[in-house]
Amino acid sequence: MMIERIRREHGYMTRLLVILRSKLEALQAEESVNYSLIKEVVDYLCTHSEAVHHPKEDIIYHYYIEKYGNDDSMVNLEREHLELADKTHDFLNIIEMILQDAIVPQDLFIKQLEDFIVTQKQHLDVEERSVLPKIVETFTVNDWRKVESQWNKSEADPLFGDTIADRYKQLAKLVRENSLECH
Repeated sequence: MMIERIRREHGYMTRLLVILRSKLEALQAEESVNYSLIKEVVDYLCTHSEAVHHPKEDIIYHYYIEKYGNDDSMVNLEREHLELADKTHDFLNIIEMILQDAIVPQDLFIKQLEDFIVTQKQHLDVEERSVLPKIVETFTVNDWRKVESQWNKSEADPLFGDTIADRYKQLAKLVRENSLECH
């Protein structure tokens, strides 16, 4: 069901934000970090969110508003998805500059990374704490069937799916190692 897939993706995103938080803490402690790994995380969050995750959520939010009326917590989410995409692309450009040996002040990068993590986490928290519970409480089986019928994109996940994309190999290895450490 669509809601389970969204919640599973939120779990994946949360795990990736934990990785970014550890990189932020390392930078704040003046330790070196692997910027290409940071790029993989941000690239995944950007690519997967824009292609799969947010469009899926937008279908649900539009349907809810159309059928059950305006809801302040949902009306702004599509706009927020667009703003998140812009912020993510901007941050990805900064990481790209660093990887191409451009000089980016460390304090600026730390601030950008922290803002990125906080913004992503706040967005996930709003969806998980207020929006999704309201939808789950309101939607009927028929509502879920209708939103599912509007979704026809591939769900292949290039990081957490069966086939790992080459550009995420390093990150996939780290995610697996972190999963093993948690068990």
